[in-house]
Amino acid sequence: MRVKAYKLKNSRFDKFLDEWKKWDYKDFLEKPDYFHNWISFDCLLADDKRNTIWCGLTCFDTNIFYGFNINNKTFRSMGYNKIADRYDAKFHRSLLMDNDGTIWAATALLHDIDRWDEAPGGSIVRFNPETEKIKRVCQPLPHHYIQSIDIDKKRNIIYGVTFTPEKLFSYEMKTGKVKNLGLTGSGASLAQNENIVVDKKGRVWAFWSVARAWLPNSGPDAVRLCYFDPDKNKIIYLDYGLPLLNGERGYAHGDGLHLGPDGKIYAGSSEGGFFVIDPDTPKIKKIGKPGPKRRLAAMANGPDGKIYGAAGNEGTAMIFSYDPTSKELKNLGQIYDKEIKENAYQIHCIAITSEGTIYAGENDVPCRSGYLWECKI
Repeated sequence: MRVKAYKLKNSRFDKFLDEWKKWDYKDFLEKPDYFHNWISFDCLLADDKRNTIWCGLTCFDTNIFYGFNINNKTFRSMGYNKIADRYDAKFHRSLLMDNDGTIWAATALLHDIDRWDEAPGGSIVRFNPETEKIKRVCQPLPHHYIQSIDIDKKRNIIYGVTFTPEKLFSYEMKTGKVKNLGLTGSGASLAQNENIVVDKKGRVWAFWSVARAWLPNSGPDAVRLCYFDPDKNKIIYLDYGLPLLNGERGYAHGDGLHLGPDGKIYAGSSEGGFFVIDPDTPKIKKIGKPGPKRRLAAMANGPDGKIYGAAGNEGTAMIFSYDPTSKELKNLGQIYDKEIKENAYQIHCIAITSEGTIYAGENDVPCRSGYLWECKI
């Protein structure tokens, strides 16, 4: 695998691990380098028509939407900061294209609940890639910010999950109607959905968390699977989640969900486990653990019918492939740029071009700006 890191920002924060635990949200706003340059690539969208990778960032300064030109390897801001509310801090797993070629996104938070009253809430954002006009079209739930969106292209509905508090909602693209569909987080513990997925029958898959209000904590099996059934107009809360890799009692936190080319749901756990879910049963089967450490958030379908993903954290990020037909799970190598002698810290999302080039978005790097990584198999 040939790997190249592309740097939108190139700052280092060598004292970050010593300082950040003492800080509040306001401390980041007062430090220009952190405010502008401590960034993550939180969501990506491949656009073969324009030879562009659309990039949703985390950044305190609200300049969170860029295009990366595949041909000349340059970044260009799409000017979201010109229309942003000052609390619009990221596009977090919230970048998708509808049937008409319009791009949709949603804004997530970095502030805490002491800013609840003054922060108006996350927005559904519409972007025309032909004219490059961008607009905030709706704030679905006041004061709630949006972790992830996905689209039901048959029903023309965008679904989203918020944080914090954690709720599921729907947005009708033609009418603008919003529905609060219910809770996914108990408050006692976080489901902390990295993303949601709409399956081929229009069901919306996510994680939820139990409260166990009669106990001092929610227990080791608090985070479980759920799905919204549009035909029943209700959330179905399952009483199980992703198994722990050591076989002990309990469930792992979900780290990523993905709709495979075979119509099944693929899931990564915070431990780095890789699972497949039959949405009609819905039974969970362990596939394996592709990476050497924790985390498995990023997956995408390749042009060859395989699923590609990234796993690993703390500088061990790697790329793997999985063939749903042959069931072969393959380690394709570490994400390491020989020229700059840097490893990818951890990967939050990937996008794949029609030619099979993988672009990986790096996030939560403690001591430098996050990079966009180009991986050619």
